[in-house]
Amino acid sequence: MNFLKSKKKVILILLIIAVIAGAFAIYQYTGPKEVTNYDVEFETDQEKPEDESTPSSVEEGIQIPGYESITIPAGTTDVSVELMNPEENNVYFEISFYLPETDETIYTSKMIQPGQHLYEITLDKAMEAGEYPLTIRYATYSADEAMTPRNGAEVNCTLIVR
Repeated sequence: MNFLKSKKKVILILLIIAVIAGAFAIYQYTGPKEVTNYDVEFETDQEKPEDESTPSSVEEGIQIPGYESITIPAGTTDVSVELMNPEENNVYFEISFYLPETDETIYTSKMIQPGQHLYEITLDKAMEAGEYPLTIRYATYSADEAMTPRNGAEVNCTLIVR
């Protein structure tokens, strides 16, 4: 009879250990993750060319610039286009150009600080002349050491390549 009680105790102890291990594994999988920003690169400051105008269409909260169209030259990857993170924002931007027809991203910026403008960018590939639907994707991150992802946005416009 003692052998049966000992066996039940061992099984009960193993069951408790298994439940604790399972709870720990679930916590590790779903719990908060440590954020490290050792490889984050920021864009360098750029000066605005004198002949450029500033497009803007901003709203309350995180302000996202809007564009009806963006015009770039054909056959080159180095293009002039004004991208900005309005200084009223308290988030970093990472801006990318996405072509929904071909399911490809042709540009992704480094982190852009509030109040920072980009005037010259390098596309991942040169575009042929024509008009293309373009989605400008804004990934936003808190402007602190944690760089917590915030609400992003997408702006649809036309990419005009001449």
